[in-house]
Amino acid sequence: MKKKRTVNQSKARKNNHEEKFESMVKEYQEAKTLLDSMDEGSDEQQKQQRLCDNLFAKAEKFFKQHN
Repeated sequence: MKKKRTVNQSKARKNNHEEKFESMVKEYQEAKTLLDSMDEGSDEQQKQQRLCDNLFAKAEKFFKQHN
């Protein structure tokens, strides 16, 4: 009788978390690039700055939870 092959679920979860974190970082980097190209002091720049801060905070929180 063959042994049942089990899939290491923690490894699969880890890979999934890494992919999600990478996508969060990519989204932040795109927003940061757009922010750097904007004029300082404008309303759009301030909105983009808040968006970048929020994206960074989410990524940081996600990393701390799944590290």
